[in-house]
Amino acid sequence: MSLTAQWRLLSDLHLGVSDEDPRHPGTILPTFLHDEVLAASGPQQHVVFVGDTFELVGLTEDESLARLESILARHGDTFGALKACAAHGVQLHFVCGNHDVELARPSVAARLSALLSPGESTMVQVHPWFLHVPHVLVAEHGHQHHALHRVPEVLRAAVNGTDELDLPPLAAWNAHPSTSRLSRAGAVARACLASERAERRVRGVAYDELLQTESRRLALDGVAVRDLARLSRFRTVSALPVAATRMVLTAAGRRSAGEGAPAAAGRFVRTLEAHGSGVAWYVSGHTHRALESALEACTTRYINTGTWCSDVRGRGPDQSDRRAFPYAMVDVARDGTTSGGLRYWHPDGG
Repeated sequence: MSLTAQWRLLSDLHLGVSDEDPRHPGTILPTFLHDEVLAASGPQQHVVFVGDTFELVGLTEDESLARLESILARHGDTFGALKACAAHGVQLHFVCGNHDVELARPSVAARLSALLSPGESTMVQVHPWFLHVPHVLVAEHGHQHHALHRVPEVLRAAVNGTDELDLPPLAAWNAHPSTSRLSRAGAVARACLASERAERRVRGVAYDELLQTESRRLALDGVAVRDLARLSRFRTVSALPVAATRMVLTAAGRRSAGEGAPAAAGRFVRTLEAHGSGVAWYVSGHTHRALESALEACTTRYINTGTWCSDVRGRGPDQSDRRAFPYAMVDVARDGTTSGGLRYWHPDGG
């Protein structure tokens, strides 16, 4: 089969200003990029980071810029490998997650591009909402369908260039862990009110104009993009019980179940199909559970790329072997057909 493109997608590295994670994703990633991406030949190579690549949340614009530079400086081998990829014609894509939503700021996205590809900025692309490859795949982090992490107006900063972002409720709780629980609860209450107001604006005329601009970048029909933006919605009355349950489980050292494909993934791809823009693959992250499965009532395959950090969930081989790192592989043939699926990479070749 003659290929025109190869896509490798991974997520949830959670690279920060330290390298304390036991799986050391910032140390492992350079080897993966050199052995699997730079060593490949033939078709156009794409590497997609499907959100939560960096720890950038709850920061001002200046703080975000400084933190990004500090993270890349701390993970020098990763920085060098990413630069080498861009220099060799590998297209790098960064989809915003709830931990690196600050990448949606135009100034932060521009700085990332300038750092990784100073000679050719187009080799680094930041996708504030989701990546769309017509008839091939869509990739979104998945937090937009999770009320506690949802940022309703993420396009306000990315398209308008306002550099304004509102914290989602859970981020507001975690933003100041050293303060009292009462103060943090107040921050959550304010974030809930802000999210409720933002949801109303998402359904207004002004935001429709932003969605039209984004539809051109995504190469999707404007009505389809509007429908996708309204698939999920933050509601305080339903979000707070979820938050309370999560806190109780966390205190008990447990996590909520959920091993299957989320219902939102099915709604997303069926909406695309309804507008004549069906894709073969839907890829997300966020849950830290690596998974490949079918989606109900459509032919699209679902892949969750799990995590490269130590907070592994689910029942995959990365749970028992912490040297197994999940990623999605999608090959695109000249006739438009695709093949691929969930893969596990092992630095020792296993």
